[in-house]
Amino acid sequence: MRRHILSLLMVISFVCSLQTVADSQILYKVNFHDKNYGAYEGLLVYFNESSSYMRIAYYSADNKYNVVNVDYKSSTGSYSDGSSYFYMSGSNPKFITENPGKQTYNPDYFIWRKGVNEINWKQPYTSDDPKLDVKNEIPVDSFYQVNPNTVSETFLRRFFWDNESEFFALKKICGLDNSVVTPVTVPGAKLHLVVVANTLIGDIGPSCTSDRDKLDYEFKSIAEALGVGYAKYIVDGNNFNKTTVQSTLNGLKPGTNDILVFVYRGHGFRWSNQTDSYPMMDLRTSNYINIEAKTSLGLSEVYNTLKSKGARLNLVLADCCNNNVGINQVTSFSFLNSQADNKPDVTKLKSLFMTSRGTLISAAARAGEYSWANPFGGFYTLSFLQAMKEKISYMNNSSYSWNDIITYTTKLAKDKSSPALCSNCTLQTGVSYVNVTY
Repeated sequence: MRRHILSLLMVISFVCSLQTVADSQILYKVNFHDKNYGAYEGLLVYFNESSSYMRIAYYSADNKYNVVNVDYKSSTGSYSDGSSYFYMSGSNPKFITENPGKQTYNPDYFIWRKGVNEINWKQPYTSDDPKLDVKNEIPVDSFYQVNPNTVSETFLRRFFWDNESEFFALKKICGLDNSVVTPVTVPGAKLHLVVVANTLIGDIGPSCTSDRDKLDYEFKSIAEALGVGYAKYIVDGNNFNKTTVQSTLNGLKPGTNDILVFVYRGHGFRWSNQTDSYPMMDLRTSNYINIEAKTSLGLSEVYNTLKSKGARLNLVLADCCNNNVGINQVTSFSFLNSQADNKPDVTKLKSLFMTSRGTLISAAARAGEYSWANPFGGFYTLSFLQAMKEKISYMNNSSYSWNDIITYTTKLAKDKSSPALCSNCTLQTGVSYVNVTY
């Protein structure tokens, strides 16, 4: 009997609908059947393109109710004719319900395709054939996003035992745990967000625009959840230049309990004789303008400037190349960029932003590496938002320090630039320094 799982629905809902981080969800439900018309029901818990799991419920031939957990990863690429595919592979199947008969569960493969000149992906199919012969593919019956606010405890019990840590975490995410209390934050603090984004440049402008909006939404939401003030300073469009960046930084006057966040999203490079590990920011809106001292600024200089402002916490991030001038690295490959927009554990959020003190600097690429992007955003920026949301989620039972977040960001960005997810990319492994105490 073939087993069907749903991981692909996240891809379809993202790629076809072009969801933003703010619109995405963590839970998805699917109904499907096998070649013998056996019915299956799945609940996908999605984290990122490298990590998700599905609980699949079905009745076996003896009318016994079974629940299986399967882990999933994704890959993407192109055929020789230029058409594209997206592929999901399952592994590590484990029975959650009792399995006295020792039946086995074979994870299925999922694939969908898009022609050379097609915008939307075709209807997704699933197969238990490792060779992916199209004759063995069966379309998924239905799938849809699950609004956590509409989920009942009865629904969750169809897929989880009530003593599982995942069950307790999902109850909190879905607002079913009355013990969740939002902690009181320190009054008078403010979160300052500075985003410098090259939104007008021809090649990566749309990607930078997307990241600018996601960052504003995310940090504004964090400030609201913590009950602190929020101020944003956006340098983009025709104002994208060194003079505006420097005047913006010089004008910042944070309080001693404030948080400063700086994110650069654009092209980056390094001088031929540069010894600094961190990239130079290319502050030109056209490649026809000369690259020189007055059109560039070092990330390390930004870091030192913000450190001197006296804020309690300083975060300096850059999503850009750290290689030769004039080399642009953009790919059309799409993957699971969406973030799980779930209810955060505000206690963890408070630890990260309100009881921490120090500085960090992090760049997407090491010296000699490129930083990659697709139309939906930079791999590093997307990974940073994914990492932060996962670490502050109720689903996370491990540590969640800024060092953990930056380390995980680097891993996710490396995964996105790997051959499995981007066949024309080169690996980006990032460079960072974290000095934050709690």
